[in-house]
Amino acid sequence: MKRMVILAGALAVSTAAQAQDSEFKHNGEFRVRYYNDMTPSGDKNLPLNKSDVEGRATIGLTMRKGENVQAHVSLIHGTIFGADKAASELPGTAGYTTATTNNLMLVNQAYGWWKAADGLMFKVGRQHVAIADGAVFSTDSWLLIPHTHEGLLVGYDTDFASFALGLVKDADQLTGTGNPESDPERNNTILSVDLKNMPEAVKTANVHIVQSKGSETTTPARGILDIMHIGATVGGEASNISYKVTAAMQSGSLSKTAAAETKLDTNMVDVMVGYAMPETMGLKLSAAYHMDSGDDSAGDDKFQTYQPLYYDSHKYAGLMDILGWGNLTYWNINASIMPAEDLEVGLGLYGFTKSKENGAANQTSRPGGQVAGAPANKADLGMELDVYATKKYAGGFQIDAHLGAFMPGAAFKDATPKAEATIMQVGLMGTMTF
Repeated sequence: MKRMVILAGALAVSTAAQAQDSEFKHNGEFRVRYYNDMTPSGDKNLPLNKSDVEGRATIGLTMRKGENVQAHVSLIHGTIFGADKAASELPGTAGYTTATTNNLMLVNQAYGWWKAADGLMFKVGRQHVAIADGAVFSTDSWLLIPHTHEGLLVGYDTDFASFALGLVKDADQLTGTGNPESDPERNNTILSVDLKNMPEAVKTANVHIVQSKGSETTTPARGILDIMHIGATVGGEASNISYKVTAAMQSGSLSKTAAAETKLDTNMVDVMVGYAMPETMGLKLSAAYHMDSGDDSAGDDKFQTYQPLYYDSHKYAGLMDILGWGNLTYWNINASIMPAEDLEVGLGLYGFTKSKENGAANQTSRPGGQVAGAPANKADLGMELDVYATKKYAGGFQIDAHLGAFMPGAAFKDATPKAEATIMQVGLMGTMTF
């Protein structure tokens, strides 16, 4: 008995000592977002409003063992209020009984991190992947469920540059339809280089290569996909002037079978120039131009519509999220001031056109956010005016609000049904961070 007591005491002391070497940190966020889309179809004969409320809660836990080993897990619950009960609208039905993702706490991140040597680290598991300013790969946290990717990330830091090599599996299925020996999957190989010791006016200098390769679907006729994306981002500031330029080109095969091949040939450029006047209520002015290629030659063996990958969609192309990258050209001017240290208000104006007027437009999939019906073969998509405000409070609480107006252009007005009415949108979001 005495030996057992001594052994139990030794184990308790050992466990306590190990616990002291471990460090646990947690963080969280809760946000709720309200949308009211007025005449969301753009059809003046259907002046109906559509409103929805989105809620999201995130819990993160980081476990650290010394300076070289750590793991992180983050859980997320995102839902559109009331969507869970949509499966049964009968009175008296018990709520939240259907097995849908609206009920689930999802694992958004789960990875391990190891510092193998000075400047060398490995990160494996489900994780967020970001490149430069988010114009290619980003978390896109505005989404109800942010983008995550599963795979291995190797980072190497030197005096002149930081290197990141990512091996990401986007999709994997056990077998393909009609061919049990096939292995339909899609993998991304990412190489990102951030240059250091640049001139003072250059804050960001990134070069990246992304190769997407594999068989995307279970249908053998879909063929093999092999896309090479090469891009660069340069940005910074000098005195009161800021700037950012991102350019990319894509080549390879969108689909390749024994019978035919659809080649990919696309490009994109996004430019922003800004001017700040801190002494004048924090006034900021900026102008931006974006162009990505489109395709209006249906039936040939070349596809020229830019593939936007996992870009930060809400950061670009307007706060109403009506249009997305892909056969899109637009300009933007923006102005904002800070009447108080914790308050920013501003406005933005956008002018949208198709890069190729006979090509398709990339419309958003946010519920209630898109103009109904595919636009006609006209270049003019319309204009958007956004007025926005951000108010920060003590304790990590923030309120964001915007009022948007989208004026459909000829491409929508000539479509069926006719989209001639101005689409109005009110958005209000509260965020608490812990």
